Amino acid sequence: MKRWILRIVAGLTLAAGILAAQIALLSPDADTTERTGATIPAAWQSMTEGEVVIEAPGGRRQDVLAVRIADETAERAQGMQHLPARVVRDNPIWFVFPEPRRTGWHMRDVRIPLDIVYVDDAGMVIAIERMAPGQTGYGINEPIAAALEVAAGDARRLGIAPGARLSLAR
Repeated sequence: MKRWILRIVAGLTLAAGILAAQIALLSPDADTTERTGATIPAAWQSMTEGEVVIEAPGGRRQDVLAVRIADETAERAQGMQHLPARVVRDNPIWFVFPEPRRTGWHMRDVRIPLDIVYVDDAGMVIAIERMAPGQTGYGINEPIAAALEVAAGDARRLGIAPGARLSLAR
């Protein structure tokens, strides 16, 4: 009879472990990047890391922001899609274009709202837009050389506004 009880306890323990793992994988905030790497798309993993210098109008340095750099076509196409919410919140992306261009943006498969900061070829912030998950049709009618995506509200918190300058520290 003792064996029978041990088998039941072992089975329940195994079932609880499997259930806990499934809940962790399905949670929108589950950051499984460091544990398995399985949930993070390859284009995201290929982005390099850098820093964006934020200068208020008038040239006064304000802040430095750690970013992921999307400078390849696949990386720009990837953006924040298919990432856990925590990864999106904690990893702003600096999009770089080889030549200034007008471009459109969407929020399909992005889990949290974002601010997108549009930057001209002189590094000047020309517009900021709030984007909502699942929505499309974002963008401005002016060519941009770069864009910064941060969690909604972070642009304001960082003091980023039209007229500020953003540059990638090299």
